[in-house]
Amino acid sequence: MAAPPRRDRLPRRRSDRLADLAAWAICVLALVALGAGVVVGLGVHRDLSARAEAEARDRTPLTVVVAHDVAVVPEAGGRIPADVRWTGPDGVERTGRTEVAAPRHAGDEVAAWVTADGRLVRAPLDGSEVLFVSLTSAGALLLLCGVAVAVLGRLAFAGVGRLRGAEWEREWAEVEPRWTGRASTG
Repeated sequence: MAAPPRRDRLPRRRSDRLADLAAWAICVLALVALGAGVVVGLGVHRDLSARAEAEARDRTPLTVVVAHDVAVVPEAGGRIPADVRWTGPDGVERTGRTEVAAPRHAGDEVAAWVTADGRLVRAPLDGSEVLFVSLTSAGALLLLCGVAVAVLGRLAFAGVGRLRGAEWEREWAEVEPRWTGRASTG
């Protein structure tokens, strides 16, 4: 046999029930945002890992020679374009442009990457770049979703607060004349 309903609880106002509903909705939205961040991060990681593998298959490392002095010192860790030359597998000397860390002098050897048709390209993506972009993508999505959830929560609870204030005013208008002994003016 079911227990009788408890009578020792205070009746709940409509605003209290709406506040509970808003809190649950905000929690669900936050969980959905967290799930979306994980899914996006994993998807970006999968796609970039496949791209990194394809680039590693299609690109060959080689040593090239800097054709002209590169004296400009870029910002910390930066690289700048420089003219380079190298001998291809067919024995033909080739020239091109690739990014090098400055300063470099004419004749310095630097590492570069070429495609099967001899074009100079950037190095294939490595694991740290894939991880960085994946985490950054997921983090950016989580940040945007977090801001959206916070704004929605703030709006919802501001509305609940206005409703709660109106309910308290209405209840006070009913109770105040009896409590103070004054006659109702309404």
